Amino acid sequence: MGAGVLATLESKSAMASMVCRAPSGSLSNGLAASHYANGKAPACNGLSPGYWKQPQHAWPVSRDLMFTSVFYAVGNGSACPVRAASYSNGDYYKPGSYFCAKLDDMLNPQDFDNNNVGMHLVAAYLNLQAKYIDFIELTDLQTMWSELQTTGRYSPTAGVYWDNAQVANYLSSIHD
Repeated sequence: MGAGVLATLESKSAMASMVCRAPSGSLSNGLAASHYANGKAPACNGLSPGYWKQPQHAWPVSRDLMFTSVFYAVGNGSACPVRAASYSNGDYYKPGSYFCAKLDDMLNPQDFDNNNVGMHLVAAYLNLQAKYIDFIELTDLQTMWSELQTTGRYSPTAGVYWDNAQVANYLSSIHD
């Protein structure tokens, strides 16, 4: 049953609309209102990393919040790169690791962020904090991240495992 949904998650272009279900719920068919608590559809207005990284858009949390303040990351034992006052030619700060990154840094592609999982995790976190989505909880995002970091895979439900790319596809499907 879950294989069909996973195949759909493999390619966002194959999806007619955003997935507005928690990871385990995305594996089951049927998004009728009868499946929702109190018959009310969940908030499903997630915005993309591209939206959140634009300086004119207000954030529900501080832009200076470190990635490790929300999602656990191990330091690499070395000092973080020095942050410049400004960057020319459209360049941006490259923290070198999740440990050195602010949430804002993660909204730009980073060499260490395989499949942009961290990028989409931050967008999901901001959407959740801004109440643009309500079908997933912060603990779900943190568990997803923790399992990926410790085991290399995430289990949305018993016997089903998503690799880094599948988690990235799911996270990118929950915003515009």
